[in-house]
Order: sequence, then C-alpha cells, then structure tokens
Amino acid sequence: MATVLLIGIAGTIGQLLAESLHREGHRVLGASRDPELARIRLADHPAGDEVELRQLPASSATSGDLAVLVAEADVVVNAAGAAGGLGIRLADAAVRAGRPLLDVEPEQPHIAAVFDGHHLDASAANVALVPGAGLQHAIGDALVALAAATVALPAEAHVAYTFPDRGATLARASAGRRRSAAEALGHPVESLVRGDRTDDHPGEARRLAWFPRPVGPSHAAAIGGGEVRSVPSHLPELRTVRTYLAVPTWRAELLQAAANLARYDRTRRMVARRLERDRRAFGPAVRRTTRWGCVAEVEGADGVARAWAYGHDPYALTAATVAVLADAVLAAAGGDGPAGVLAPSQVLDPRELLDRLTERTDARWSRKVPDRG
Repeated sequence: MATVLLIGIAGTIGQLLAESLHREGHRVLGASRDPELARIRLADHPAGDEVELRQLPASSATSGDLAVLVAEADVVVNAAGAAGGLGIRLADAAVRAGRPLLDVEPEQPHIAAVFDGHHLDASAANVALVPGAGLQHAIGDALVALAAATVALPAEAHVAYTFPDRGATLARASAGRRRSAAEALGHPVESLVRGDRTDDHPGEARRLAWFPRPVGPSHAAAIGGGEVRSVPSHLPELRTVRTYLAVPTWRAELLQAAANLARYDRTRRMVARRLERDRRAFGPAVRRTTRWGCVAEVEGADGVARAWAYGHDPYALTAATVAVLADAVLAAAGGDGPAGVLAPSQVLDPRELLDRLTERTDARWSRKVPDRG
C-alpha cells in the first residue's frame, strides 16, 4: 500500500481523487489550508474516515517547508492549482524530498515553468514530475501519440478540446480552477510552429476541428496547451504543435479581445475579479452530465490521422487520469523508470492509459488512420 499526499483535498477534484485512490488501496494523506472544511466535505465520502488530514503550510511557506510534508508520502498529487506560486514550490519540494509529483493544473504558463525550471534538477534527483496530468492535457498528449503512430513522417499535431454544454468551461469550474485561469490572464499562447516556439494572442489562430458525431466539425480557437511542451519530449519529429478550444466564432472573437485587454494591469485585474467571484455550485448530477471531448489530428507524409476521446464529467475523468498515472509512477519509483519533467505518454503507454480510463469512466476513444486510397 502506497501513501499518496493529496494537496487540495477539499476541492472537487481532490474529493474525487481521494475516493479513487482509496478504492485502489492507497493510504491517502489530505493536505488543506482548512482541514476542518476538508473533514466536513469528506464526511459522506466512502474514503472519508480513512483519510488522514494535514495542515497545508501558509501561502508564504517555502519549498523547504513543503518538503517536510512531501517527505511523508510515496507520491504527491497537486489538485490545488498553481495560483500564488504553490505549484512551483511543490515541484521544488518534490525534488528536494525525492518524491514523484503529479500536477493537475492545466494552465500553460505553469506547465512551461515546470518544464523549463525543473527538468535538470528532477533528472539528477531521479524524480518524475508530471505536469498537466488531468483531462487537459494528458488526454491530448496520449491522442497525439496514438495518431502519430499511424502516419509516415509525422510533422504537425493539432489538439482541440470541446465542452459543448452551456457554461461548461469556466462557469462550472471550481474556485481553484478559476483562480488559476485568472492568474494566467495576459500570457500569450505558446505554440510550436515549424520547429520554433512562437507566441500568439489567445484565439488568434483558428482551425476547423474534426470531432466525431454528435459534436461534428467545430470552429476552434487557439489556447495555451501543455501539449506544446509534452508532445515534443516524446515525439521530437513533430515540428508544429498547437492546442485549441472549440468555440463559436463570436466567442473566439471575445476571447481574443479579452486577451488583448488583459495585457493592461487595470483591465486584467477587472477580468480576474470577475473570474474569481463566487459562482453557483454545480452538484454531482449536473457534473455527471457535462460532456467533454478531445481530438488530435496529426499530419504526415501520407495523410492525416485522427484520434479522439469523449465522455462525461470532466472532473471525474481528471481524477481517474491522475489515479492511473499515479499507479504507473509508483510502479516505476526506485527502479529504472524515467525521471525529469515528463509527458504523460512517457509515464504510461498512451493506449494503456486510455484503455484503463474506459474501464473506470464512461470515456471512449477511437482512431482513424489516413485514407491512402
């Protein structure tokens, strides 16, 4: 039985993860800035009585302070977001304590900072750090790998996500997710274009994303994705990598306008306050009916391959993804497993990851090879 330190256990994903990890037979240590709130929220959960709660150090705590907490576990999961620098300090603490870390935070600036600032130290310490370990962007990373395997000389990868239900992006997001989104305001979208990293405004690049039915082909606008860092680490032959979100044209224009305004301090603070304000809580029934989808299109010398996945309840899918990756990281810990800042596809074979998710959730995936006539 392994010990998993779960940062942010009081949140939506944290509660789902506690249940999933407990079901897998792990000992769960839950860390929260408000352990009493966490205890109340876990009261009706199957894992509630078994979870041991810890006080998460204050926001001013150093990575050294966090390393003391991290050292209690075999693996660390950050489901609390990256706002206030917590995600970076946890990555520092994991390297100091020699413990693998899975980070759910999907915002590109954080993922890029972990890749840029921790790979050498994590490699030297023989520690695996896996940012973007949830629905975004582990699923996109895995789908790119599966699509790329079917084309000759793969050169371009385009990943698009869809949350087709009204308000399913940030309106139904947790408080921590909205704080992270607010902190990422004003950052450009980093993409890989013909071998060079380029910065664009959010929503500036557009394409038609070929989702399967019932969604179908959808207008998609560029967003910051973790795939631009994760995919080249295991598929260096891909020279172009972009991530998109399927939105109507008018929303893409609004996204681009908001990104332009967010470059100015005053308007950025105004938009951030709007994102961070309290929203109506969405219960489990609504969450379970919320749809998600992801398609990866990879172009090679002999055509375009597509791999896609879809299902319901993005939060449950993220929790299941982290649980599956945690098992893989734990199995490799202390052995000859890969170390450094890793893509999800470097931790677990992408087909195996998606197959395990279909066993644990209602997720389904498929792949279409190029039409070679």
